[in-house]
Amino acid sequence: MAKNYPLDFVHTGPGTLAGRYLRMFWQPVYRVKDLASGRAIPIKIMSEDFTLYRGENGTPHLTAFRCAHRGTQLSTGWVEGDSIRCRYHGWKYDGTGQCVEQPGEEEGFASKVKIRSYPVKEYLGLIFAYLGEGEPPPLRRFADFERPGINDNGPVEYWPCNYFNRLDNACDAGHVVFTHQDSIVRAGRPDQLAPRRLNAEETDYGVRTAILVEGKPPVYLHFHMPNINQVRIQVQIEGTREDAANLWADRLFWRVPVDDQHSVSYASDWIPLTGKAAEDYQKRRQEARAAFSAVAASHNELATDVLAGKMGIKDIDLNVNMYELFLVEDYTVQVGQGTIAPRAQERLGRLDAGLVILRLLWERELRALEQGRPLKEWKTPAGLADESVVVEKIVSSQPDSEGRFSEQETGR
Repeated sequence: MAKNYPLDFVHTGPGTLAGRYLRMFWQPVYRVKDLASGRAIPIKIMSEDFTLYRGENGTPHLTAFRCAHRGTQLSTGWVEGDSIRCRYHGWKYDGTGQCVEQPGEEEGFASKVKIRSYPVKEYLGLIFAYLGEGEPPPLRRFADFERPGINDNGPVEYWPCNYFNRLDNACDAGHVVFTHQDSIVRAGRPDQLAPRRLNAEETDYGVRTAILVEGKPPVYLHFHMPNINQVRIQVQIEGTREDAANLWADRLFWRVPVDDQHSVSYASDWIPLTGKAAEDYQKRRQEARAAFSAVAASHNELATDVLAGKMGIKDIDLNVNMYELFLVEDYTVQVGQGTIAPRAQERLGRLDAGLVILRLLWERELRALEQGRPLKEWKTPAGLADESVVVEKIVSSQPDSEGRFSEQETGR
């Protein structure tokens, strides 16, 4: 008999169902530009601690958090060549986790000691790691982001909320005209506030949500299972207000659990500029980051003040760029749900069709994993950024007596 109990999307530590599922995919763990050669740092992903370091030859490595000798934190040591040496007693490990040197110990002892290491790859300005069991799958590639143009990575966002708060928002196009109204008005894009209808459907890659505004072509949000959001940004541009009013960018977000109470988001942008226009924009983008630093320590602090009632969104300095203001607005509503959103108390409506399908897919895949059945093999097609086909799917706005949502496709 099929089990009807609710599945746990929230907890992702070792051995949890959602954690097992996420570990079956490559996950970003750091920005390439933030890890210098010869540097070692501690990181936490899905409630597990690791050591990330870049060898002196430029190759990144991810190993266990602690030295096998006395268990001290390995990242406090130092990099030698392509290896890392523990600060406590000098045990040295290569990039595979094999101990290769133990000062003062008998010859041959080192060959018997090995800590765990994990496959690592660099792509789109991010360092990806495979944290699951067995042979890793191919690293997912996004052809839309490999075209000539600007590729850059926005700031890393560490937020005090569960990663699923952020996943739900990825398929929630209904929030934009309310949550981001200040950004949209400041950017001079009032057309973005027009009334909208939403349609959502399952695809080969995850969920596609169509935003339908009368008299305009549809705009799409693409959610790649299990935790990647692809959007075309028309306001949240890192640069001047003029850039926000006139440029657009294709953006990928990865929402990754740090632990059950915190999440991290990595972003990769593609902007259709080349040559001198690209150079000029990159300069404005850097200047916008510097200007924001002069106004506020972080968007997190601004949003925390909003949540505490010390200020409103409208009170935020007019010089804050649209990229950062968007983050303040999103932080306010997503962290404002609580560390873990109270989903049992929700009353969902028509505008929630995308996030309902997202949850249906997660429930289906976790149930299959739990029961040892085959999982869907997700594909990543090219051309999503420029597609123009609308497929409708209506999803019921409330769960049935067993906590499930029904869905029905409609033709047009």
